[in-house]
Amino acid sequence: MRYLRQSLLLLIALYLAAATYRIFERKYDVWLPGYIRWSTETPEPRRSPVHVFFLYADHFEPSTDARRMERWTTGYPPLADRHRDSTGRPAQHTWFFPGEQPNDEYMASLRELASRGYGEVELHYHHGPDTEASVREKYREAIQYFQRWGFLKTTDGQTRFAFVHGNWALDNSGEPRYCGVNRELRILRELGCFADFTFPAIWQVAQPSVVNTIYMATDDSSPKSYASGQPVRSGGPLYGDLLMFQGPLMITPSLSIRRLFIDVEDGNIHPTVPLTTARVDLWVRAGIHVKGRPDWVFVKVHGHGASSESDVEESLGPHFDQALSHLESRYNDGVQYVLHYVTAREAYNLVRAAVAGEKGDPARYYDWIVKPYTAGPSRR
Repeated sequence: MRYLRQSLLLLIALYLAAATYRIFERKYDVWLPGYIRWSTETPEPRRSPVHVFFLYADHFEPSTDARRMERWTTGYPPLADRHRDSTGRPAQHTWFFPGEQPNDEYMASLRELASRGYGEVELHYHHGPDTEASVREKYREAIQYFQRWGFLKTTDGQTRFAFVHGNWALDNSGEPRYCGVNRELRILRELGCFADFTFPAIWQVAQPSVVNTIYMATDDSSPKSYASGQPVRSGGPLYGDLLMFQGPLMITPSLSIRRLFIDVEDGNIHPTVPLTTARVDLWVRAGIHVKGRPDWVFVKVHGHGASSESDVEESLGPHFDQALSHLESRYNDGVQYVLHYVTAREAYNLVRAAVAGEKGDPARYYDWIVKPYTAGPSRR
């Protein structure tokens, strides 16, 4: 018995040492305390049905491989048409296209997809090291280029856009060579940005300490101003410079000894972690919502849907097909759950409606604050 106790204590010590190394080596320490706080909060009581809003914030980078763009042009419409939400709307996609990589052929293809009602295009940008003046000029040039194609310009004439920062370096939160600007949130807001959709980024120092939360961040003179902020709340004011729209981050048990019997789910559509129905259930279970409105749940997934052939396959192939089918069969019965496929812009409008205390059919608020882009379907 003494030998068994010693062996058990040794195994526990080795496991704790390996887990500690993994936590710091993968930078889980950045968000783990916030995750513990979130997981110990008392859940808000909610009434059925729960409206589930699904959106895919795609860090879309086809680079110079026109074949990958062609696969999206021909492959996404039939995939989307096979999957309908509670209103009969096809699956929606949000292509965050890299603004520093202008490509007329790609933009024409994306405009065609947008005009047919399959999604919207937003701004993704890699830059650095920059000053406030230089990054402002880069963003302006990118916005002007996008607007030539009907993106980032709303039907009421405004410049509005959602944003994803390249290299996980928003507000100079990573290495300065990937940003360099400590006032980036303010600059983005002044240029027309309504929300950031970059996170989660579980292996990056850029990851905020707050998780599974939609919140307002206030810019300051330090890097990573968004590290924490004020969760948005129904009936409450919106204080801050930029809305931070996070996707799910969940810790779950695993049977894999290589993973130390723990998995971290971050909503990443990536070929190394194939999509399963269990992952989909975790996205919904994260329960990301506006405080006081737990009956509106936002599921924002992300990926690099055109960065490689395998990325394209994971976003357009059978795994994603199965995931959407599971959403429709499990979370769209009309009694407990109602499913909605939305874009990033529409999700922002829904958040604003929830903050304002609006009720009723969520589809009424898809275009509530930020109007549709001019590249959208003519029926809008």
